Amino acid sequence: MKLDCDVIRDLLPLYAEKLASPASSALVEQHLAECEACRAQLEQMEKPVPVQPELQPDAPLLGIRKTLQKKSIRIAAAAVLTVLCAFGLVFWMGGAKTPVTAEQAQIWTYNKKEDGANLCVLEVQGKNVRLETEGGFSWGKEYITVRAMRYTFPGLHAALTKLTGSEIVSTEIAVSRTQLLTVQCADETRYYRDGQQEDVVTQEQGVFEKG
Repeated sequence: MKLDCDVIRDLLPLYAEKLASPASSALVEQHLAECEACRAQLEQMEKPVPVQPELQPDAPLLGIRKTLQKKSIRIAAAAVLTVLCAFGLVFWMGGAKTPVTAEQAQIWTYNKKEDGANLCVLEVQGKNVRLETEGGFSWGKEYITVRAMRYTFPGLHAALTKLTGSEIVSTEIAVSRTQLLTVQCADETRYYRDGQQEDVVTQEQGVFEKG
């Protein structure tokens, strides 16, 4: 029995989806073997249907969010850079210093006894002048060297040395009478032992080296 194309085409969707009964499928296949138009109709049905992405109602908001995120990243990076620059500036200011002359340092010495030990104390009284110990202090050293420096920002320098636990810089240093104390100034180097000045080497003599 030859069926009309309209009947077959009504069955094609079920046939294409494998939902038609075996009897209906047999009739459709028999018709398709003879009808080119219905075969073309079936091929069209079996082609994959392209899925169009649905427009999201918040698509414009996504673009705004991305823009804001990029701006936030740039702002955060700029803030970090600013903080790093600020820290760098603080540490530079805390370490800013210049050597001073012996006259500017206003050096004087005296002896004192503390805890049964005889000490020699050297002090600088110049404005913002500090003694910077070279290589750290130790009672076991035979030679102790300090530099007379003027810190541009003495309060900031003191705060940073306390914060970092670095070498303490002060206006005075106490040594034992057996230690030779060397004081380097911008114009000369002075040597002290037992609270007394032993020698002075000026910069012009070509022996003094700036620290």
